[in-house]
Amino acid sequence: MSIRTELVTAPARFYELEAEWNALWERAGADIFQTFAWIRGWVDGQAREQVRLLIGLAWRDDRLIAVLPFAVQRRGGLRVLQWAAQMFSDYCDALVDPEKDGHDALEKIWDHVHRAGGFDLLMLQQVRPDAAARRLLDGMARSSGARRMEAGQEKCLRIDCAWPSGEAWFRSLNKKARNNHTRGKRILSELGGEVVFRMHDSALPVAPVIEEIFQLKQAWLRVHHPDSPLLDRDAGLARNVLNAAWQSGHMVVFLLECGGRIAAASINFVYNGRMQAYVTSYDPAFDRASPGTILIVDYTKWAFDRGIRSVDFLRGDEAFKFRLANAETVLDGYLGARTLLGRVALAARDIRTRLRARRQTPPAELPHDEPEPEPSRAGGC
Repeated sequence: MSIRTELVTAPARFYELEAEWNALWERAGADIFQTFAWIRGWVDGQAREQVRLLIGLAWRDDRLIAVLPFAVQRRGGLRVLQWAAQMFSDYCDALVDPEKDGHDALEKIWDHVHRAGGFDLLMLQQVRPDAAARRLLDGMARSSGARRMEAGQEKCLRIDCAWPSGEAWFRSLNKKARNNHTRGKRILSELGGEVVFRMHDSALPVAPVIEEIFQLKQAWLRVHHPDSPLLDRDAGLARNVLNAAWQSGHMVVFLLECGGRIAAASINFVYNGRMQAYVTSYDPAFDRASPGTILIVDYTKWAFDRGIRSVDFLRGDEAFKFRLANAETVLDGYLGARTLLGRVALAARDIRTRLRARRQTPPAELPHDEPEPEPSRAGGC
């Protein structure tokens, strides 16, 4: 039976796909960033004049077997093809049915997308080495002039569980780390009263808790990353995405409370035997106790006690990740031009990159000519 492809550009058609999309996501064993709920939250919060959906589908009879979830966003007068919700997604990828010629279907979808056009550049970031779309993207890099962006690669650090329990993992930490954890909880109790580690009740509304977490995060960003887009235009969109993700049932909000007040909080995702820590924030009034680090240790113990195989800290270069992690995933991106305007823009960017490199680096040590990545979600605990 032949494969039929479809391009989705209207939100109304996208909303009709929920059941088929979720079924494919389950079969594919993909990340939460490819769930229907995650992308729906992003679609719902977008300004329609700035972003156009370009989601490619492949069908065999009435069964959805592959999805390339793209969108076209205007940036500086250029139409840029990106992953849908790319800025908020730590791992971007296609959805592929492992049993239904999904990889062949991706080729057919991409051919449909490319022929349809409507974009000048493609900038596809946050691609894992084991991504379902990796073979397609590497083939594009070989055959169509698209480049794999290797300079400035991002890393996602994680703890792969090699211990029988959370307590065994905790005991494997060095003496200083264990003492700091105990000492931090003692300081917290002195500052505010009873210290409690808990999860937000799934039966209660999550929006007020997300709002409080974002207020703490934004206070931290104003000091450490005052240019973060989460301080203005993208804050509401990020809330929208997370509120939608809560409906998927894969989101867990961990809280470290001191005297009934949030000292630290973390929005994590738990599914398929893994945990992903997405946003951590803390109240600076408790800074002396390092509440963010206390919370990370507590939710890691919680995870390993429940058979979760890894705790992934996702993107960001915060110091605690390097202290705790024992594994990493290196992400790549892909950049290419489809139109003359896109090729001119890439050439101009290459010239700027070379000039900047010459000013900063001796000629023998010039880095590869690669574009700067778009701003990512800032971390920090």
